[in-house]
Amino acid sequence: MTEVLHAREPQPEALPTSDSDPFLVVENLTVQFPTHDGLVQAVSDLTYCVGLGQTLGIVGESGSGKSVSSMAVLGLHDEKRTRMTGSIRIAGKEVVGASDQAMRRIRGKEAAMIFQDPLTALHPFYTIGAQIVEAYRLHNHVNKKTAKQRAVEMLDLVGIPQPDRRVDDYPHQFSGGCGNAR
Repeated sequence: MTEVLHAREPQPEALPTSDSDPFLVVENLTVQFPTHDGLVQAVSDLTYCVGLGQTLGIVGESGSGKSVSSMAVLGLHDEKRTRMTGSIRIAGKEVVGASDQAMRRIRGKEAAMIFQDPLTALHPFYTIGAQIVEAYRLHNHVNKKTAKQRAVEMLDLVGIPQPDRRVDDYPHQFSGGCGNAR
């Protein structure tokens, strides 16, 4: 049986309290996947909004639509295999139906996702620093030296010990807890 994530209209106390528009607005989002066995209803009529600097936790059982709705926010579904209706706006920009080029400008610069499976998030053959540098340069048009300095700063911001040395470590060297910290 397919689990469905269904949300009611946001309550007034859940709306952002700032005078500006919310950073992320999801309205009446429905995501369906046509299959040989019929239409799979993954998300039905989901609505929420999140202000800049706010955090929203999405919880639910396995198969309830958490990942499907989150991937929809970043336009990561194959448009040929997905039926999506409703509206998703990031910083006022409509995501549903946006071109690949428009989504590339949004992804990583204005919005990003940390995937559940860390083994698919970072390539094992490249250092952490090289992967951060590549993504940073893609969005900021800086040289490698400047990007590497920024990578070290980012590792420091998230509490990685000795970030100037750890930037040259590989992803597997970050797993396993504090025993691998150098």
